Amino acid sequence: MIDGFEKRSRWIGMLAASAVCSSGCTSIQPAQTQAVAAQPAPSTDQPISARLALATFDSVWTIVRRTYVDTAFVANRWGLVRDSIRPLAAVTTSRSGLSDVLAATLRPISDSHFYIIPARAAAAVSADGDGEGGEGTTGMAVRIAGGHVVVWSVVPGSPAAIAGVVTGRRVDQIGNRVTSTSLSRLASLPEVSRQRSTSQLLQRLNGALSPSVGDTIQIRLTGDKSIPAVTRTLTGVKADGTISKFGNLPPIAGRVRATRRNVGLAGQPSGESAGLSTGQLTRQSAEESAGPSSRQPPRQPCIGTIAFNIWLPALAPELERAVSQIADCTGVIIDLRGNPGGVGAMVMGFGGYFVDSARSLGTMRTRDVSLQFVINPRFVQVGGMQRGPYQGPVAILVDPMTASTSEIFATGMQRLGRMRVFGERSAGAALPALMRELPSGDVFVHAVADFTDPDGRRIEGAGVVPDEIVLLSEKDLLKNVDAPLEAAARWIRMQGR
Repeated sequence: MIDGFEKRSRWIGMLAASAVCSSGCTSIQPAQTQAVAAQPAPSTDQPISARLALATFDSVWTIVRRTYVDTAFVANRWGLVRDSIRPLAAVTTSRSGLSDVLAATLRPISDSHFYIIPARAAAAVSADGDGEGGEGTTGMAVRIAGGHVVVWSVVPGSPAAIAGVVTGRRVDQIGNRVTSTSLSRLASLPEVSRQRSTSQLLQRLNGALSPSVGDTIQIRLTGDKSIPAVTRTLTGVKADGTISKFGNLPPIAGRVRATRRNVGLAGQPSGESAGLSTGQLTRQSAEESAGPSSRQPPRQPCIGTIAFNIWLPALAPELERAVSQIADCTGVIIDLRGNPGGVGAMVMGFGGYFVDSARSLGTMRTRDVSLQFVINPRFVQVGGMQRGPYQGPVAILVDPMTASTSEIFATGMQRLGRMRVFGERSAGAALPALMRELPSGDVFVHAVADFTDPDGRRIEGAGVVPDEIVLLSEKDLLKNVDAPLEAAARWIRMQGR
């Protein structure tokens, strides 16, 4: 049954769960469908034939049996799943029922990257033009700090900024989701599953803050003795960045930001004493774009920051330019916070800017083959310039929304001793996956390999544990201070002694 669909499957490397699940996923967040709600696609209660439902179940079950790398699970438990759920699939006659059946089928699999993209979402993606449209944004993002959901960033000039939203404010509600309720449920989970669940919750909250262009999302900000609670309705606008499509993923706005700031190194005059507004890197400073004049040598001691939101081939030229823009800085910070992953092979090319000899970031293993993720130094950069790999200290920033390919890169560089990691523990969702269309029109995303770091340790579940854990605080955010970024900057400055 599945052979007719195999030719339509797409190899997607380390697929980012959140990149897909903003359009709604059966096994992770069936209700998160706002981004496609306006599309002319079938509703979840559309009737389907029991024969089609059964064929879809059989396809999912067979794909897992044939490809899942945990052969012990397949041998010992997967047959029981078929025996218990297949009878339900045989009498299923609605899409909502099929969604429940598939969710129950995948529930025993604890690894990441097993979920269903509903047919309505896949249809919406197919109906999009080549690179037209793309995800909308309200310009704000949230994180968890001090046991509360708080505003983490606000893009100047965005709908959120215009509505008066500022960093550090607690957020009571996003759409229909009451954040305190979600956090209470999160706290009740066993410790072993809390990290992954934290990442998924943040993906859902931030996904809701990226509605389609023209759609709205209502948020409620908490009040206190000095500030009243307020409700704001934010309208999605077109996100900045390079819009690209990859496989069955919705259009994604990829963004690369290179920034640089002159700072004093330890034992040397600080940037502040040199007349800069501050000697520390703040969130505002990190978002200052590197202008043409800053790319001209000679330069003052500086720290360059490269931040990007996803690993996609369309961004490779921008990443190359970003490295070129900060290549003469004393230190570099690679900001992978909120980066959910993307195409795994890109870590090899990007990593080549920062190593002076061939190194391995880890090993991907399927049932049949093993592949070393070897990075080779890059000696030729933009415009054919013979510059050589970057030799200075490099820090990486991660948080609970850092996942998949980003975790592969961060863990690999950390194990190699080439980069130091700051921030909060990452999602622990780092498996290579494929997408395959099912008889129902849904798309099945399924992991087909495992990945271990250069020391042979598994990243899935464990995530990236920072060398320096730096938690967010409401106090810092209210002051517009980015504590993890500042910690990384201090470390770089210390290397200059």
